[in-house]
Amino acid sequence: MRVQDVIRGEKQALTFSDWGNGKMPKAKFPLSKAGKKAWSFGPAWDWRFAEFEFAGRQFVVRLLVCEDKSKAHIHLGLRTSRDTTVLCSYEYHVDHETGWHLHTLCGEKNSIDTAPTGTLVHGPWIKRLPSARSRHNRTAFKREGHGGLKPWLWSETVRFFRLSAKDMFT
Repeated sequence: MRVQDVIRGEKQALTFSDWGNGKMPKAKFPLSKAGKKAWSFGPAWDWRFAEFEFAGRQFVVRLLVCEDKSKAHIHLGLRTSRDTTVLCSYEYHVDHETGWHLHTLCGEKNSIDTAPTGTLVHGPWIKRLPSARSRHNRTAFKREGHGGLKPWLWSETVRFFRLSAKDMFT
């Protein structure tokens, strides 16, 4: 199974968490090899999770946003018994390469079964789409519309990962 299959697939048992702030519950997105860097988000960061089943497996989407820094990170992970395999990261940073971009598995590591477990997406098997020097088609980071930045980012998460539109703006 590939990352694209998970994103495009029909999700089952979809649940959403409420918005949180500051320290996140590690049990929602455990990363055994990522170290402190995966959790070193301060009180300026807000977060939310979506969990679902696909093809008999458990997946989780973690949305992190810092309005002050105009940054967002949306991670798709495959849950194992006590760890997470991060399959891709959909990101926006205003401080460099402005625009939405995706870091995802490619080549021989595109199969979710061979992806490294317990760490954030990095390594020679990761591809950035579009590349850093390419034109970015999606450059908006909207603070207005949809009732504010967090609801808009949640709608982007739902759109990109093809989650149910249910409770999209809550």
